[in-house]
Amino acid sequence: MSVIIVMQTVQSGQNETLQPGQMWQLEQGYVEVVEVSKRLVHYKTLRQPDQRAAVTRMIGVEALLKYLTHCEGRLMRLNA
Repeated sequence: MSVIIVMQTVQSGQNETLQPGQMWQLEQGYVEVVEVSKRLVHYKTLRQPDQRAAVTRMIGVEALLKYLTHCEGRLMRLNA
């Protein structure tokens, strides 16, 4: 069973979804979505988009969406 969360981006006005494999570009780095469940998201924070070694962390879905909106995150890729 897959859970898809919809996010309204400020810049483009399009709906974006949180899915495993997504890479979001922020001003100070990158956020890679590893796994999405009903209420939690497993993610990695990276300095470079091709970085491999990073700690996987968990956060609430709404909190991550709020953070991505606040930091004006841009969706770079989807490897699902």
